Amino acid sequence: MINKQSIWFTFLFSVILVLSIFYITMNEQELSDYIDLPDTTDTTLVVNESTELVSLRIQSDEELLETINQLQEVLLSETSDVNSKNDAYNDLLMISNNKSDEEEIEKIIKDEFTYESFVKINGNNVTVVIESEKHDYGIANKIMRRISEKLNDNKYITVKFS
Repeated sequence: MINKQSIWFTFLFSVILVLSIFYITMNEQELSDYIDLPDTTDTTLVVNESTELVSLRIQSDEELLETINQLQEVLLSETSDVNSKNDAYNDLLMISNNKSDEEEIEKIIKDEFTYESFVKINGNNVTVVIESEKHDYGIANKIMRRISEKLNDNKYITVKFS
């Protein structure tokens, strides 16, 4: 008796058989036309950022992840009360807002002042580390004014040069 399963088996078996015969009878040149060879050109990655900025970013990200994990544990805990869950949620929102502000400030410094930088916002403190050989107080003042315009809050802004 012929059923759907036997028809599918016969069909798939015949397709596999035809493809294998086709593959076996092809010569080397025709086969190489169908196969994409990987690109063997050498590519190198050049990073122009100082190791100090990279290490500051890594340290900041690790601290941030640890804090986020602790806050998520409070949010997901069944034993936490409503007030602690609300505080944890507000802290997560503040972390998210600070992170976006940090990225915007870094972009502003990169675009307007052409310096690589690291920005850390912690409460009312804003710390900016600028990658520069030259320590220029005029540029530091301009960066502080631009950051205070951006944030529109009373923040204590520190600019350091590395």
